[in-house]
Amino acid sequence: MRIALIGNSQLTLTVGWGICESELAQSLVIVSGTQAGSVQRNRHTKFVADAVEDLTLATAMCASDTQVTFTTVCEDISGSDLVVLLPTQLPYGFHSAQALKTANLSSARDTVPKILEHGQNAKVLVTMPFSNYISAWIHQSHGVENLIGIANGVSTAHLKSEIATRTGYSVKDVSGLVIGDDEETFMLPQYCRVNGIPLTQLLNEADIQSIVDAVASRCPYTTTSEYTLASHILQVISAISLDKKRVMSVGTLISTDTTSVFLNVPSKIGSEGIESIVPLQLTESQTEQFTNLVSQSAKAQSFGK
Repeated sequence: MRIALIGNSQLTLTVGWGICESELAQSLVIVSGTQAGSVQRNRHTKFVADAVEDLTLATAMCASDTQVTFTTVCEDISGSDLVVLLPTQLPYGFHSAQALKTANLSSARDTVPKILEHGQNAKVLVTMPFSNYISAWIHQSHGVENLIGIANGVSTAHLKSEIATRTGYSVKDVSGLVIGDDEETFMLPQYCRVNGIPLTQLLNEADIQSIVDAVASRCPYTTTSEYTLASHILQVISAISLDKKRVMSVGTLISTDTTSVFLNVPSKIGSEGIESIVPLQLTESQTEQFTNLVSQSAKAQSFGK
């Protein structure tokens, strides 16, 4: 498999190292500096270029066969099976939700046409904040179907950590499920388990509701989450590279009778990307919540249409 990472931050290098160490690709191309130039962006590009040399040596040290190259031109992604669109490195102090949305959409506007020109058959993994919003723009503007968004890894990690802490059991045995959009996430208690044991057998109703509230109130853009995001990205890449058929809550295109939107829902992920959506049995209140979520997401992802 050939994987292309497009980004100019430390996160790009962290994901690159994870791919090399686990040998998830035969070749890895790291692309930086593809946007219109600025002094700061050029500094970031130089930082990535210098670090890739060290990454190549580290790959040799751990005896990985992954071949790593660095480039500043999107033509070099040709032949990639998977293209990962990573977050833009923002100027210091500009980390509000609106700044992230604006900067990352601007980056996508610059980069996506080049991806489509040189990586026509590649699956595209959108890992920028507001990934559902950006995925919807890519889909509507360019007709791209094979898109996967990553938006709620922080909430999923928070949920699993909360369950492990409150039950006193190892997080290795915890499975949890959240659905939602870029800014809102909803825990589904009926799909949360500790080694198969339903959460209702381990916690009382008040404790479960407390976890539901904690997960819903956690905004992924108010805290640093680079390692969590890198871990989530690598899990999805691994599922694709090794055709694992994993079920993960990721940004997926869903269609109703009246609209199509990108939302975080449990999907089966394998070598073809998202291969199917896993159906859920929701309570009456959860169904109402989900219906409202689809409606508000349709408005947010309309792009003036």
